[in-house]
Amino acid sequence: MDLSQILPVPNLLEAKRVVAFSPHPDDNEMGAGGTLAKLAGMGTEIFWVVASDGGVGTEALGVTPDDLIALRRKEQEGAAELLGAREVRWLGFKDTRLRDDLRLLESRVVAVIRDLQPDFVMCPDPWLPYEAHPDHRALGHAVSTALLMANFGLVFPEAGAPVPAPKIAYYGSAWPNTTIDVTQTFDLKLQALMMHASQWPAPLDQQIPMYLTLQAASLGENIGVDRAEAFKVLTPHHLHFNVDTWQA
Repeated sequence: MDLSQILPVPNLLEAKRVVAFSPHPDDNEMGAGGTLAKLAGMGTEIFWVVASDGGVGTEALGVTPDDLIALRRKEQEGAAELLGAREVRWLGFKDTRLRDDLRLLESRVVAVIRDLQPDFVMCPDPWLPYEAHPDHRALGHAVSTALLMANFGLVFPEAGAPVPAPKIAYYGSAWPNTTIDVTQTFDLKLQALMMHASQWPAPLDQQIPMYLTLQAASLGENIGVDRAEAFKVLTPHHLHFNVDTWQA
């Protein structure tokens, strides 16, 4: 079945207001930094929402969680500003612990959606095969649930008045349906990502940019450009009782 005849894939580049949900500081940059910068340059309002504090994301010895949280918050604020974000919001959950209270996580995501009223949200694809990080899976599922429930006032009443459900663009997806030319903003993406210096000890500081560059070049080749990012873009109607969505 060609689902696009019934439910066309939305055009991400037509977004007017985007809320990009990130499990940790740096994930939005990794998965969608070039596209977010491109959208910001087109006049789209961009908001960062970081679910966890990033307080355990280091292999360095002698670093306290409080010190790491403060450092990563500073890194994130700078990187988001570079890519054109209007604001960074923090949901306040502990790093690696998003799944501990999924109902609260969903409620806080719904509250953000009802407050900011985006026409698009972004987050990691929770259905990525082999994704082992529980925060990526938990947040991806929470955002998916939240956008499905945002317009139902009797669901999560504590999270504010209902609003129209936004569309969603999953980054880090194994089944993307949208490829965005980020040739002009790719270097900015890498610059912003490397601002999260606490996350890139050697040799990652060389390996990550190399991997992302090769990936972006491969994606770009598919659409005849130098660099690209890929997303699974869906409507809320794709996300409930639809056995064809995976191939939409």
